[in-house]
Amino acid sequence: MRLLLLTLPALLIAAESRPSLLERMARPQFSLQSDWLAASKIEGSEGSVRTSKQRLRVSTGFGGLAYTRWYFHWNDEQTLPFYRGKAPIEQMQRVKAYGNYYRRLSPEWSTLVMLNLNATFEKELDGDALGAGVLGFFSYRLDGDHSVQMGAFANYHPVTTLALPALGYSYRARADDGLQMVLGFPRAYIGYHAAPGWLVRTGFVYSQAVIRLSEHSGIEPAGYAEASDYQASAGVRATFKKQWELSADLLYAFRRDMDIYDRRARRIDSYRIKPSPGAMLKLTYAFH
Repeated sequence: MRLLLLTLPALLIAAESRPSLLERMARPQFSLQSDWLAASKIEGSEGSVRTSKQRLRVSTGFGGLAYTRWYFHWNDEQTLPFYRGKAPIEQMQRVKAYGNYYRRLSPEWSTLVMLNLNATFEKELDGDALGAGVLGFFSYRLDGDHSVQMGAFANYHPVTTLALPALGYSYRARADDGLQMVLGFPRAYIGYHAAPGWLVRTGFVYSQAVIRLSEHSGIEPAGYAEASDYQASAGVRATFKKQWELSADLLYAFRRDMDIYDRRARRIDSYRIKPSPGAMLKLTYAFH
């Protein structure tokens, strides 16, 4: 899976001056998230697809496990250029394990390394579905509110490998009042605490995955589909009793791409999916 990992772990970096940082990182956290995107046409045809996603994650600041399942609902699929007599794909899954290593080097400097092993597949979980990634960067604290991050990340998959620099900026990322922001790629957001425990926010996220298609795939038997999208969001996050957190956002996927590869990892087609609105709901419980 070629999944970009630069999510700017500013929540760890910005809290480095607090004496209880390691204790907070060690506390387990459970989250359940559901996303929906309305039906959207594939350019060049009348066929459209509506998607939904559910993700369960168990984590601490040192690492965790996540399981994600996507569902696809097609309309007029017989008009699609890649139609093979049945629904192209009905669902896919992702299993991901990751670990984090954080170290404070000085009052101003710290470093974070993130490693992950993942698999994204339609039905068969085998070696062709496996991918891995690493992100490493240094963070420099400009003052009590501002910090910058610089480093690089790389992701491996049998279909393709990607390596890029990682740059970011955060402002009051652990604040529980007033303004806060995290700017970078593939994730950025700006939020404001309208009241204690209530954060109003808007942001952007880029996501990408390579899916191992099944031996009897309706797209390309034993091939791969690379899916990527750019989403904007606006919503609210509410915290209750310091343990429960509920997030609700409106989404807008303003660009979605799909590339198809054969079983030898050779690209054979590329398609664009038109923009569509959606929504996200996430519930988190953190032990204290």
